[in-house]
Amino acid sequence: MPKRDYSIDILKFIAAILITNSHMDLLYVKYSFLSTGGSIGDALFFFCSGYTLFLKPLHSIVEFPNWYKKRINRIYPSILATAIIACICFNSNKNIVDIILYGGGWFITCIMVFYVFIFLIGTYGIKRIPLIGAILIVSTAICFIFLNNHPSLYSSHNSIRWLVYFIFMLFGAYLGSIHDKITSRGWIDLALLIACIIAYYACFFGGLRLDLRFLQTISILPMIGILFYAYKTFKSNFVLQAYNNQKFIKIPINLIGGLCLEIYLVQFYLFTDKMNCIFPLNIVIMFIIIFAVAYITRCLARLISQTFNDAPYNVKAIFTI
Repeated sequence: MPKRDYSIDILKFIAAILITNSHMDLLYVKYSFLSTGGSIGDALFFFCSGYTLFLKPLHSIVEFPNWYKKRINRIYPSILATAIIACICFNSNKNIVDIILYGGGWFITCIMVFYVFIFLIGTYGIKRIPLIGAILIVSTAICFIFLNNHPSLYSSHNSIRWLVYFIFMLFGAYLGSIHDKITSRGWIDLALLIACIIAYYACFFGGLRLDLRFLQTISILPMIGILFYAYKTFKSNFVLQAYNNQKFIKIPINLIGGLCLEIYLVQFYLFTDKMNCIFPLNIVIMFIIIFAVAYITRCLARLISQTFNDAPYNVKAIFTI
């Protein structure tokens, strides 16, 4: 297995911040328009979730049970830990079926389903991923333009987003399979990243406000550009040097990026408007609270995971991100 890719840690850090911020409209008082960036954060989350899947080649369907088991062992202890904390601290009363099927929200349901299809593609069609991606994009456009009545392509209430985010997760998996062939061009990649961000918002909001559904579907292309050039930008030597030499940069990125899943799982239990009187300080405090609860959740998840295997407890691993 190749060594850890620090650029993915940075992308997970950004994803955690953007996703959390997009859910904070309650805390922004009169400035709820600032609670944005959710669609890019979601895309980054799925991209990063897919990236590591093809770093190690897949050979046969026989590998699937153990391969899928590793994904379950990473995700479900955190879901169970979140359910325990929610039950004790927030009077949540979900039954075990709800926890298993929907305990992590639509994110987790999507990922666990996507894993199956991505494994099949990685085993039998990895050389055809660009063609599969193109077919998925065209299929998404057809479904959204002609078969779907929801006004927003990326809305949490629109089932079409399953196809959209599968494209981003598959793209991440594909880049993982060719990561050693990708080189960074520094400032050029950063400029292209900014251009893709502008193009994405122009296509999405332009299509939404003008009711041009085909324009919204075109936004998938600059979003793929955002993922690609963000990955390349944070892979540059300049970023690598800053990341390795500045602890005040590296520590929060590793901490928050490493807690990306748990941050998503716990945040909805914590949002409150009780601190709005001290806006904008309430935003900072809420982020700190979410990060702290996410860390506690990760520790409990590690404890649960270690409890259900045969190895002795490793106390240090429980508290390590």
